[in-house]
Amino acid sequence: MKKLTEIILKNGVDKVFFLDKAKPLNSILGISYTSSSDPEVPMLFRINTDRYKVEDGYKLTLEPMYEGFASEHYYVSDLESIINRGQIKLLIQQ
Repeated sequence: MKKLTEIILKNGVDKVFFLDKAKPLNSILGISYTSSSDPEVPMLFRINTDRYKVEDGYKLTLEPMYEGFASEHYYVSDLESIINRGQIKLLIQQ
């Protein structure tokens, strides 16, 4: 696979999505958390660049398309490996 950052920059952050499983967020007294006992839900994720920039090639934040689910932070190299193993699917909008 071509380097993930190259693929994202070539196609545009707004056109790259990921199919992954999300954990629902629980909340108590204003504190949000995830629980290992909650089932994971398959859904689309988009890239959130508020914290990490794609150009840096360091980490990426994948944000679920629906509210109420947890975002995930990945090292780019780890995410590439996970995609290559087929655990997360990379989708590019045409």
